[in-house]
This record gives sequence, C-alpha cells and structure tokens, in this order.
Amino acid sequence: MRFFQALASGTGLIVAAAAAAAPPEAPIEEVIVSSSLLRDQALEDVPASVTVLDEATLQRGGQQHFEDVLAQVPNLNWAGGTSRPRYFQIRGIGEREQYEGAPNSSVGFLIDDVDFSGVGMAATLFDVSQVEVLRGPQGTRLGANALAGIISVRSADPSMTPALSVEATGADYDTGSIGLVATGPVESLRSSWRLAVQEYKSDGFRDDAFLGRKDTNDRDELTAHLK
Repeated sequence: MRFFQALASGTGLIVAAAAAAAPPEAPIEEVIVSSSLLRDQALEDVPASVTVLDEATLQRGGQQHFEDVLAQVPNLNWAGGTSRPRYFQIRGIGEREQYEGAPNSSVGFLIDDVDFSGVGMAATLFDVSQVEVLRGPQGTRLGANALAGIISVRSADPSMTPALSVEATGADYDTGSIGLVATGPVESLRSSWRLAVQEYKSDGFRDDAFLGRKDTNDRDELTAHLK
C-alpha cells in the first residue's frame, strides 16, 4: 500500500514539474478586418462569414495575383475573358460576363478602399498586406455592388521610418519579376508615404505547336501604387 502511495506521489511531482517547465503559450495575434460596415473590427466581432489572407499566406509559394490564392477562399469563384479573373461570384451570386445586363457586379471589389468592382485583373499581390473576403450582403459599404459580398485588397501601410527594399524572383517558363518598395516620412505634414512598383513577365505554360511559339499565353504586367 505504501509503495502505491509513494508511486502516486512521485508521479504527481513529475506531472507538476513538467507543467511548471512547459513554455508559456504565445499570444494569439489579433486580426483586424477593415471592410466590415464602416469601422475596423476584430475578426471575432465581425457579424459575417469572413476569410482573411495575411501577408505570410499571400507571399507563400510566390503568388503573384489574387487568382493564385482563390482556392483558399470557400464559396468564391471567378470568370473572365482574359488570362486574369475579372468577375467574381460568392456563393453562386455575381457576374459571369459583361453582357448579362445588370449594371452592378453584386460582388464589391476594393483595392485600398477604391472601388474596382468588375475589374479584378488589377489585383496583383506585390506589397499587399491583407486580403479580406466577406460573404453575404455588404450593402452598407457599396450598396448594390455588394449584394453577394466584398473582396478587399489592402496594400502595406506607409512608415515614418525611411526604408527601401528590392525584390527579384525567377521561375520556369521564363518567368521573372523585379519590384521596389520605398517608404518614408513627410515631416511638414506629420504623415508618411509608400511607393511600390513591380514588373512581372512570363511566357506562360502553353506551347503553340502550329505557330511554333511558347509565349502565346504570356503575361507582361506593370503594377505601381502610391499610398
């Protein structure tokens, strides 16, 4: 009997020591959603179905365009007559082509709060900090343009600390890009600015056997934004 009591006591001491030695859990990073209603909210407080893609997710695997991460957003599909998505559908609602007759797209598409609904080709991911997709009516923000939801692309914010960075990438099919980001203060206005420029080129993965060409699916994109 004493043996079992000593064994239980020793086991309790080992468990207690292991619990005391366990490293503290890292705090959960707060995610702020800017596209809900007319104010910023914590993700858990947003009264809608939301998917947020952070900067690490967008940069993983060298994604170049919003098209490359569409599969990570449930209930989101796209259509377009070009090599990039132009129209989006959320839960099956939204434009599929420009001749449907409706004057609004039903899926609001914002880049830094500027309305690009129906022009999704502009959604390159260079220097983008977060993409928010809100499913369900969001008419408070965009009226009839957001009956099915909102897609909001937010670029990185300016900094009061001067900084300059250059990024270059390369891949198969003669794919390559070079980008520059510069940021700094405007002392007279107590504000700051940020400039991002990127050029992206690729021959594409389709070979035209009839013409003997490998660049019939090529892409040549120049992205520039000042914030």
